[in-house]
Amino acid sequence: MEVAKHIISKLSQAEGERKRILVGICGRAGAGKTTIAEKIAKELNASKIDNVFYSGDWRFILDSKGRKLWLHEKWKAGIDAYLYAINQYNWWNFETISNELDKLTKGSSIAIDNAYDRTTGKRSLQVNITAIEKGVILYENCILGGVELLEKLDVVVLLNTPDNICFERIIKKDVSRRSLTDIAARFIITTYSENIFLEMLLDKFSNKVLVCDSDGKFGRSPDIQKVSQIPVPIPEREYEIRKKGVIFCDLDGTIIKHVPVPSATGEEIEIIKGSAEKLNEFIKEGYHLVLTTSRPYNKVFGVLDKLKSKGIEFDQIICDLPVGPRHLINDSKDDEVRAIIHPLKRDEGIGHIKL
Repeated sequence: MEVAKHIISKLSQAEGERKRILVGICGRAGAGKTTIAEKIAKELNASKIDNVFYSGDWRFILDSKGRKLWLHEKWKAGIDAYLYAINQYNWWNFETISNELDKLTKGSSIAIDNAYDRTTGKRSLQVNITAIEKGVILYENCILGGVELLEKLDVVVLLNTPDNICFERIIKKDVSRRSLTDIAARFIITTYSENIFLEMLLDKFSNKVLVCDSDGKFGRSPDIQKVSQIPVPIPEREYEIRKKGVIFCDLDGTIIKHVPVPSATGEEIEIIKGSAEKLNEFIKEGYHLVLTTSRPYNKVFGVLDKLKSKGIEFDQIICDLPVGPRHLINDSKDDEVRAIIHPLKRDEGIGHIKL
């Protein structure tokens, strides 16, 4: 197999005390990365070369259920927040991956508790990788990491399997646990972020890349099909219950105490007395709750998590609003006034508001 022969040659060229080389194996979801890794390992074993396998998926930050909920929450925060969340660079703990690969290349063993199990979608796997005196570490992942991690790799094997074949394989593998619409949506989302990685890889690290087919034969670089449309969650809202209307409520100085320079993590958040209870009261009464804030979308993730931990529920949040007055304009119906304002003093809270 051509790609295995190149890796063996690369190991023989390792200079000085470098006894182990790090080989990244990447490609689209369903490309057959694990299979090609097994084929490479088989040829390395036949040549009496020690090797170990490391899957990046073991270091998924969330399990399947948690990731789905996380994406849903980011969608509620707005399209910019959602685009940030579906970028798979944010799905793996690349800092931990990098540290563990460093240990393996230095000749140490590693143990991973609660590793992600691709079969079950849960973080329930126990992984132990033994140290090797000399040989090859095979690191497999759809996205191998950012620039710093890619610089550590000696070789990158890019498996170029046509997109339609990848999709057919994923359907066959996942149809028992996901609907076809979920599989299709997930494939488009992963393709979107894989494209970002592949473009960077081929632009900055082409000298390390070995493009091959599923038999390990060298071939041409993949055609990167642009993703112009992203699937979004469609929540099932009980509109018949929410009959009372919509509440637009500012965040800073109204629900949480105002701070001159808010952080992205939300560590400084202090809920104004009575605000959380009042918001939940509004939702139970049938109002649709929209939070508004001048905070930018890309710095609101930690804030949303903090609000949730404090028991604050809401339907949507609108970010990046200009500082200044906000006007509510609405028509009336049968002489019913449907544009109502409740002005407050800063940090007064909403506990006394009656609608």
